[in-house]
Amino acid sequence: MKKFISAVLAVSAAALFYSCSGNINLDGKWEIVSLGGEAVEATETDPYLEFNTETHEVHGHTGCNIMNGSFSQDGKKLTFGNMATTMMAGPDMDLEREVLDAINKASSVKSAAGNKLQISDADGTLLMELQKK
Repeated sequence: MKKFISAVLAVSAAALFYSCSGNINLDGKWEIVSLGGEAVEATETDPYLEFNTETHEVHGHTGCNIMNGSFSQDGKKLTFGNMATTMMAGPDMDLEREVLDAINKASSVKSAAGNKLQISDADGTLLMELQKK
């Protein structure tokens, strides 16, 4: 019986360790619902990020322009690279600037209640919150 309990505890501890140290699943399309703790107002084209974890590519929309680039994830560490956008004028260029600033400052990601992700900077300040679409 002691061996059985020890085995169950060992498996439980390993599962807990793996879930805490593994990558958060970013795959798919995520609507940007807040920036800097403020809710994003609905626009003609709502801003979003779409992650492909196989190719480490990210595609999205700033609310004004399309963006594409790459990302790197190691556990909770998240960074973006080689981001490019189209260069059209849009109805809310301030929203675009906020989205791009958040992407440039991104350092970490964590899961949040309600099937959301929170992306923060190196100091732990919340930059943006994403909701799975």
